[in-house]
Amino acid sequence: MGEDALYGGRESGDGVALMCYTRHPTDRQEANNEDVALSMHLALRSRATGRWEPLNGDYGIFFAAAVPTKAVPDSARGACTAGAALPGEAVPQEGGHNPGLDAHQGEGSNTAADADDNVDDGQASQAARELAVVPGQDLILKSLIDPFLLPLSDGTFVILATRTARGGQSDGSQTDSFLTALSPDLLTYRRLPQVHILGAHGVHRPRARLLDDGQGCRLYWDDDRGRLCTATVDDPTQMGMVADMKVLEDDDSLAQGDPLPLDRRRALEEDCGMKGILAGNVVRVSADCERGLLERFGRIYNTGVQVDPVRISRGDGLEPVRQTQARLLYSDGSTALRGVDWDQSQLDSLTSDLAQGRLNPGETRLIGGRVRQTAYPVPFARQRADPSIFRWSWRGQRLFMFIATEDADGNCVDPLNGHTHMPLRVADTIEGLSDQAGGHEKEVDLLRRGDRNSEGRVMTGCFWAPEIHLIGGRLSILFMPCFDGPQTNPDGTANDRAGKPDMWTGCCHIMQLRRDDQGRDLDPRRPENWDSPRPILRADGTPLNPIQRISLDMTVLHDTGRWYYAWQQLGSVWIAAFDPARPDRLTSTPRQIIVPEFAWDNMIAEGPNAVVHDGRIFLIYSGSLVGIDYTTGLVTAPAGVGADLCDPGVWKKLDYPLQKSGKYNGHWQLGTGHGMWSQDEDDTMIYVFHNAEHDQDRYLGRDSQVRRVHWSAEGMPVLDMQTDEELDPTRATVTLEVRVL
Repeated sequence: MGEDALYGGRESGDGVALMCYTRHPTDRQEANNEDVALSMHLALRSRATGRWEPLNGDYGIFFAAAVPTKAVPDSARGACTAGAALPGEAVPQEGGHNPGLDAHQGEGSNTAADADDNVDDGQASQAARELAVVPGQDLILKSLIDPFLLPLSDGTFVILATRTARGGQSDGSQTDSFLTALSPDLLTYRRLPQVHILGAHGVHRPRARLLDDGQGCRLYWDDDRGRLCTATVDDPTQMGMVADMKVLEDDDSLAQGDPLPLDRRRALEEDCGMKGILAGNVVRVSADCERGLLERFGRIYNTGVQVDPVRISRGDGLEPVRQTQARLLYSDGSTALRGVDWDQSQLDSLTSDLAQGRLNPGETRLIGGRVRQTAYPVPFARQRADPSIFRWSWRGQRLFMFIATEDADGNCVDPLNGHTHMPLRVADTIEGLSDQAGGHEKEVDLLRRGDRNSEGRVMTGCFWAPEIHLIGGRLSILFMPCFDGPQTNPDGTANDRAGKPDMWTGCCHIMQLRRDDQGRDLDPRRPENWDSPRPILRADGTPLNPIQRISLDMTVLHDTGRWYYAWQQLGSVWIAAFDPARPDRLTSTPRQIIVPEFAWDNMIAEGPNAVVHDGRIFLIYSGSLVGIDYTTGLVTAPAGVGADLCDPGVWKKLDYPLQKSGKYNGHWQLGTGHGMWSQDEDDTMIYVFHNAEHDQDRYLGRDSQVRRVHWSAEGMPVLDMQTDEELDPTRATVTLEVRVL
């Protein structure tokens, strides 16, 4: 079959071929369970080889958004950015019909009585009074199958697909509707309400072709009996509800316009050379679109190394030489600076020649060196989860501090047979913090089970997600301890953790390093030098989470003179302002800013951590629960312009994970997440995170890892750059020209 015969939507023409598809689910160990496989994937046909090359590591790029239940008020949906345009739906009951038919009950194959009998309007969670939603209760997760791309003349893409329940089962929506979204570049997406077709008896494999006028389009789909159906719409970007559908006979001329009949789809799957896929369609995209997709979802790799000449005078010494860095060039046009280990014998010779006057103005010397590329041990620290590395100067000495959650054998609530603790490592290099360098043996327990907080309560477990920060100039640790559980839960039921460490009793705390009489910081390695942990409360002195009690994973943001805390509660990320002079009290009402709306970050968003880069705040978070499915998401906001970071509308969420399970330097790392930005000895940004330790289906806890961060040409952080992508080994050796003035 010729290539042009495979195209649906835009026919042959200039540009490179792009295919959309889903995958057959395999398993979690390959990061390809139903939550991932049942999303729209993209692949470009290589200009060089003609082979299809999956983008984003063959991981999904466009995911169906969670749908709010009908009972959720609009005021509670501020953080539901992906599903902002989706109307609330009643919860389908067993054997129920399409919950999205409210606008035309009684039409087609459904009746008002049917809908009333088989759906449940439900009840919004208590979070609604906090202007928030609870994942899994107020939001219904979705997946998709049969994606189709319709390129418009202005470069916009219309995405069509069949919406399903999470996992691929029918959610009833295919009774008369299909999912749709718009994208200007296939990097960002705006989801639209379901398109409903009046009188339809099933809508499967939706697809479309532009009309000759280039404005409207003709829709095609298969009904429940496998019959080809069609309808026209005037504007494919505002389809809403479609009338005048028609069932086509095989000899109908309109049937010949079907852009993707089953035989063509199957031929594409057989001919494309990609295993385990369910093909959508193929379209041609512009060079600009191709470039954007490759920069965002392709691999970035080192293409060159530059070292600028250095000019020194006899009295300068060699400090300008030692400080000279190499500029690394990359395939997307980005650059990065790295330190260089210069040849010491050549430096000694240059020093001697300068001192003895053997070098005259205008003369040059060549100094050899090797670009510094520290290879951090893998794992960096076993059974240490939610890691934090903080660089700090203490009395003229540069220290690196590592702190994390004890996760022995995956038990982070009450590990080591009741010996819960908060381990701190301190070294003068990052490598010195690792297990390999003896970091584990040098740990100091800042807190242990049985210590009391500022209220006199005995802390018996958890010590979760400790993060080190400077808050108002004070070295501080934010973390969550927990306490023995009460006899009954808040709802009156018996508590199976009564008298034992109960994570649901946990809440965010702060403890700060004490100072001596001269105002100097004491040694952070001595537990007695830290004050008693204080619970962080709302401005009125009530708990952060008035509904479930538990609050955790707190971090700090500072922008335009304002200080903020961000943390997890109710399965989502919240934010509020505070005064660093009194860091155990909020000064604003907490607001929900990140809600897990996709199958890839399902049910939880936690572990926020922020960094500012080129005028933007990059706030990472983790989703998909703890374990081998953990992923890292991203929201961004403008920095330095006085934006109200407590406004959910300020934050823009990435539709797909920034970091996910995958191979790193040839070895699988599953469940990557809960990371923190930091800096190494050369001011290069690093990312410290954990991944799941997993052996033959046995979960063994989480291990800490450290990687360097690369910033792409478009200003996005790259967290999974492989070692030989960061620096081509053949380019690691460099030469510096030193000219005497």
